[in-house]
Amino acid sequence: MKAVLRTLIRCLVCGFTEVRTDEVIDRGVVLLHECPRCDHRWTQRGSLDSQAQERLARATRTLSERSAA
Repeated sequence: MKAVLRTLIRCLVCGFTEVRTDEVIDRGVVLLHECPRCDHRWTQRGSLDSQAQERLARATRTLSERSAA
């Protein structure tokens, strides 16, 4: 994951600073946040830059070609 997307996030409920973050690519980047202190979970949408979109398209084509073979 790019360092730009990883920012210091505080829990929206309890303010805890050690929030776990993961990302999923689904028509852009969706960040998944979870607070280990109060178990609050939320998502945040980002967007892919042009290079990341290109890499994702290339990977998708490669997977399609492999599954078709």
